[in-house]
Amino acid sequence: MGNMALRQSAKDVAKSNCVAVRSSISLSLVLVLCLALVDSSTAQVDTTISQQESQSVVLPCPVDAEKCGKLHSLNWFKGDDRIAAMLLGDSNVTSVNKEFDERVTVEQNPYRLVIKDLKIADEDIYLCDTTFFIPEETCDNFNGYRIELRVLVPPTEVVILDAKGDRIKNGSVVGPMQERQSLKATCTVRNTRPQPEVSWFRGTKRLTTYSPTHDLVDGLYTSTLELDWTLSREDLAQDIECRVKSAAIQNVTVTKFSVDLQVRPTSIDINGVKHHTVQGSKVVLTCDIHGARPAVNLTWYNTTTIISSGENEITEVRSKSLEKSDGTFHTQSELIFNATRFENDRVFRCEAENIVLQINREKPISSALTLEVLYPPVVKVSPSAITANTSEIVLLNCEYFANPASLTQVEWYRNDILVNVNDTTHYKGGNSENVALVIKSTEKEDIGNYSCQLSNNIGKGTSDQKINLDVQYAPTVEILMIPEGPVKESDESNVTLFCNVLDANPSVLTKVRWYANSTLLKELPDCEETREDLCHIDPSKLLLESIGRGFFYNYSCEGFNAAGWGPRSEDKELLVHYEPGPAALSHFPLVAVKKKSVTFSCSVDDPGFPESNRFRWLRGGRGPLQDIVTKDWTVEPVGLDSRTNYSCYAYNEGGKGVMATVNLEVHAPPFFIKNLPPYTGILHSSPNATLTCRIECVPRCDISWQKDGVPIERNDSRYFIKEKYMDASPATGDFESMLSVLHFNMPNWPDSKFNIEADNANYSCVSTGNIVGGSIRSRTYFGIEYAPENTTVSENIVYVQEDTIPGRVICKSRANPEPSYKWIFKNETIANGNALIINTAMNRNDDGTYTCLAYNKHGSSIAKTVIKVQFKPRCEIERQEIDDQDTLICTAYGNPIEADFSWSIKTENETDENLGSGKKENSVEKSFYILQTDYAISRTYRCVANNTVGYGPFCEIEVAEQLAWWQLWEKNTLIILVAAILGLLLTVIVICCIIICICRRRRRQDKYLTEVPINSIQSTRQVVFTKGTVDGTWRV
Repeated sequence: MGNMALRQSAKDVAKSNCVAVRSSISLSLVLVLCLALVDSSTAQVDTTISQQESQSVVLPCPVDAEKCGKLHSLNWFKGDDRIAAMLLGDSNVTSVNKEFDERVTVEQNPYRLVIKDLKIADEDIYLCDTTFFIPEETCDNFNGYRIELRVLVPPTEVVILDAKGDRIKNGSVVGPMQERQSLKATCTVRNTRPQPEVSWFRGTKRLTTYSPTHDLVDGLYTSTLELDWTLSREDLAQDIECRVKSAAIQNVTVTKFSVDLQVRPTSIDINGVKHHTVQGSKVVLTCDIHGARPAVNLTWYNTTTIISSGENEITEVRSKSLEKSDGTFHTQSELIFNATRFENDRVFRCEAENIVLQINREKPISSALTLEVLYPPVVKVSPSAITANTSEIVLLNCEYFANPASLTQVEWYRNDILVNVNDTTHYKGGNSENVALVIKSTEKEDIGNYSCQLSNNIGKGTSDQKINLDVQYAPTVEILMIPEGPVKESDESNVTLFCNVLDANPSVLTKVRWYANSTLLKELPDCEETREDLCHIDPSKLLLESIGRGFFYNYSCEGFNAAGWGPRSEDKELLVHYEPGPAALSHFPLVAVKKKSVTFSCSVDDPGFPESNRFRWLRGGRGPLQDIVTKDWTVEPVGLDSRTNYSCYAYNEGGKGVMATVNLEVHAPPFFIKNLPPYTGILHSSPNATLTCRIECVPRCDISWQKDGVPIERNDSRYFIKEKYMDASPATGDFESMLSVLHFNMPNWPDSKFNIEADNANYSCVSTGNIVGGSIRSRTYFGIEYAPENTTVSENIVYVQEDTIPGRVICKSRANPEPSYKWIFKNETIANGNALIINTAMNRNDDGTYTCLAYNKHGSSIAKTVIKVQFKPRCEIERQEIDDQDTLICTAYGNPIEADFSWSIKTENETDENLGSGKKENSVEKSFYILQTDYAISRTYRCVANNTVGYGPFCEIEVAEQLAWWQLWEKNTLIILVAAILGLLLTVIVICCIIICICRRRRRQDKYLTEVPINSIQSTRQVVFTKGTVDGTWRV
């Protein structure tokens, strides 16, 4: 009803032009309605508020109660439409237009209008119209408070499209495109409010474009700005940006792309050789091209010819391209080659182009450099060949070209040897003024290949061709023979003589004169009518047939060629060999002796030609012996194989003479083939023994035996001798010999064995002499051997303290041969030799028996020594009851085991209270100490033992109190007691088990017994309880 009354009163006020109403409520409403009808469109906006769509916005309404007084009411207008009103006072009524009822709230303290879920249609000028009960004069708020509300909508997207309408992604690259080409693009900002500001930028520069277009649909703007931009080099490595500025976004939105821009090269330079270069030098020409994108393709030209790196091994092209910060490329190419004369005055050009030049059909850019190459002279000589006779004039031409052309030296060479052109008597020219060389009068020494070498400041040049100068002269000859050496008469062979040219030009002989001992034999060819066979032949050959002693001459010849007859050659002797006459053979001595020498002599009466001084020897019909060629031959030493026939003959290059032969007889003096060894050992109990010797002797000799220099008689029954005459042995070289064996007849010796003392003796084998040698003998010491016996040691017992080294022990034994010794301990050999030497400190584990083993090939024997390692005793204490007394027993463990003891009590201040030595009780390694029975505190008893080595460490025991009765017993007694108790318990358990079993068996048997009536076995017993009358007790 209140809202309805408020709306109705507002209409009435409008009709009555604000007629006053007396009641206070009507008056207030009239004032509110009157203020609401006031036109607010012409009033100034007090503040502007912007807020994004769908958000909440708060529109303030400032009220200054101090200046204006108490507020009566306020109205909110959107444009000309009222959307809300508030009446203050006791009623405090608020009214909101139905259209805004769900989204608009009017609040007070402070006064404000809250709009939720802001929409585009909410954008307008809002008026907060206030009415006061009694306005103060200081109040300045009669026109209300105006707020311009702007609804912000960020753009849904910013899109860049190319000329075809295709989207260009943000940050992408467009192209490739060439400079001077037009770049067309459109930037579209969609669905935003307010109207955005759109512009195109390249870096910091704003690009000139058309004006943007703005389309408004449903309160949202879509703005479009086109770009039509002519690309230039300034656009390299730059981003093209579409920038959007709007109140709906906090920062400027930038959407960009870049252009892959292709541009022309801006410059090309070639450098490398500033002035000139020298032939053979490495030339590096560098071509630099700047400002191109993409990189250029570069081509090198030698004048008009393209240069490639693969055309030869000495030309190399290196190219590289580096991208610069602006995106263009610096391309550098190096042309590397060795300068030659062919590059002189050549123009080297570097051409470069890229796709921009190709598309626009523009010429490649280029740069050129003219190369000057300094090079040594290039020389040519002519003519190629000259033929002249001696004493003629010859001209040798030499032409050249060079840079520089002036010459510093001219040299002529014959067969690569420098010609002395300063010899003006023979040469003319050959200098820098006249390069050609003139030979005034030719000689045979002038023959050769001539070359010209010219020099300038750069170097030397030699002609590749040479002039072959040929000077003809008469021949110089010599005689050659085939076969060249002497000829054997017996062969009846042929000899060919050659007139060989030593020096001639031409070298072919057309005529030859032949001489024998300086007498003309023949001139060839011989073209007389009667000798047609000698006309068409080679005149330099002469054949001698069936050579014999009559051809023994000195031969020579003269040669003829185009230059005339030459001088006669030196004589050449033709030698004819023939064999020597028969040989004669003798030797000395007439009878040879083994191991000595015999000399044979061979002689001839006719030595032959050449005279023979060489002989051949045969032995046993075999030979000839290649290493013996003298007339005398000494055979040394003479052996068994020397008993044979010997032959000899003389020989020379002409052949061999008739052979002579003799037989040689050889004797041998006495010599031992098998002698007695210096020592012969035999076991004294051996059942047999022999001594053997063998003596070589030609003529034959006899053998006898001696003992200690006394001959052994053949009738001595203790011995018997067997002998045999042995034939010669070619395999060993031994002559005939006598073998003798001395046998010991052991059954005839005392006890059938040798006496180890008496039967040691020297036995000798003795031979008689013969005509070529004296008596010889061989002796051996016959030793009776036996196994080791009576082996002893120097010390049977050795005492040594622990950590010390014992003295040596010597082991001796009697044996033949002398025994070897080794020492054994714990089944291991610890030393070899008869002395036991221990160089390491002994410990108690080394205590024991050491065995000396003496042995030889016949047996062994042992002796033993005991090493006792003595060490300080250690002790242990135990507590026992002995004879009903609590006793401590201290046991010592040491070597020697005999020990003395000392008992003490350890006090609180770590000192000892001496208790004496205790009692030993007939034990050398134990001490007994009887504890007192009146002690009441814990004590530590200490014991120390010492022997002859020294004191051992302390041992101790803690005695806390008197022992319980079982602790006083000995361990064995305690064990017996425990075992007896356990046995007794076991017996009781067994008896109980037996009783239980018997009871269970009887119980089972009782179940089968006949039952007896209870009345027959029971007797009735009546019990009467009476109560006394006097004392009141019950009686039975």
